[in-house]
Amino acid sequence: MARPTSDYVLSQLTRRDDSTALKKILLAAAQPGMLSMAGGLPAPESFPAERLWAAMDSVMSRRPAEVLQYAPTEGVPELRDLVARLATETGARRTREHAMVTSGGQQGIDLITRTLVDPGDAVALEDPGYLGAVQAFQQAGARLLAVPGDSDGLDTEVLEALLRDGERPKLVYVVPHFHNPTGAVLSPWRRRHLAELSETYGFVIVEDDPCAELWFDEPRQPSIDVHTDRVVRLMSLSKTMCPGLRLAGMVGPAPLLRAASNVKQCTDLQANTLSQHLVAEVIGDAGFLAGHLTRLRSLYRAKADELESLLVTRVPQLVFGKPRGGLFLWCRLAAEFALDAHAFAAAAAERGVAVVPGDPFCIRADGSRYVRLSYATLSSPQLDEATARLAAVCHDVLPIRGRETAKIKSRGGEL
Repeated sequence: MARPTSDYVLSQLTRRDDSTALKKILLAAAQPGMLSMAGGLPAPESFPAERLWAAMDSVMSRRPAEVLQYAPTEGVPELRDLVARLATETGARRTREHAMVTSGGQQGIDLITRTLVDPGDAVALEDPGYLGAVQAFQQAGARLLAVPGDSDGLDTEVLEALLRDGERPKLVYVVPHFHNPTGAVLSPWRRRHLAELSETYGFVIVEDDPCAELWFDEPRQPSIDVHTDRVVRLMSLSKTMCPGLRLAGMVGPAPLLRAASNVKQCTDLQANTLSQHLVAEVIGDAGFLAGHLTRLRSLYRAKADELESLLVTRVPQLVFGKPRGGLFLWCRLAAEFALDAHAFAAAAAERGVAVVPGDPFCIRADGSRYVRLSYATLSSPQLDEATARLAAVCHDVLPIRGRETAKIKSRGGEL
């Protein structure tokens, strides 16, 4: 019989983080019969399966011993060169020494945190924020500085006020394009302002941009590293290629990456060699990559437009801004709606739809009236069915709320 966790003496850092929110999101997506709008899983039809299969034939026929062998901790040289090239196309000029390969973007967050942050050090980030980053910072023992944001991203003036009051974060974490969960895009002025603050106060900017290429109307903006060298970019391939390869690029100052490489060596020695050669073969084909990204934007824009239309028509109790890119809608429950986010998510799950309540993303902000919905994974018929089920949840609640409203109005009161 397995021993309970309480029988083992866990480390202080492990005991510090008891969050299961991310696990619950992933589990919800896997429940039989569940229509999941919970996780940030990309659409299966977006995966370049045929191109990867052709790449497998190519690399295995040309150099099987190399692609099945250990590789440098920093990554396969060809892929590092390609990551540097892609980073240069969207930001400051970078070369191989400025690039390394990680086992997914989440490992990049973990590596740079463990490279820079000691227990008790401050880390600033937008509130609400990406759950995986919040958990990584908490497990490292960081003290979180919650900075509010709006549709233009993290409010750098609030951050500046914290800095003037004496706060000295080791790093500031931002998701500049289609922020998870809010969908915000960091404005050009705030990008410049954040760069200026990093130069003045000495913190590192961690720019996590997994969905930057999934824009709908306005192309992505340049990286913040065009304004300062104090930037580490995390360039995940999970949303633009496929998550199963577990690869991402990390780009930044060479001395900082050398230190992060030492940390990575103690973690997993290296990212998967075969995956690296496959990805290098595929993204090295510039013509294919450009066309693939165009197809992804068209795919996700169509899904976003469909979900937006269905929700506006069927579920007016969810209020949201028009999505500009990415995979998510950040929805506020209308003030007159009786359920809070957790009750709404529980009722939706009973009807076979998984959504994420807002609280797990929040540090100090109140997420009790927010839910995150992903339109990425479900097909058109599934989006139709999922919104019909959400509408049924609201229909179950509104008659009761409607009677309460009628009573208040009959007494001359206000809502």
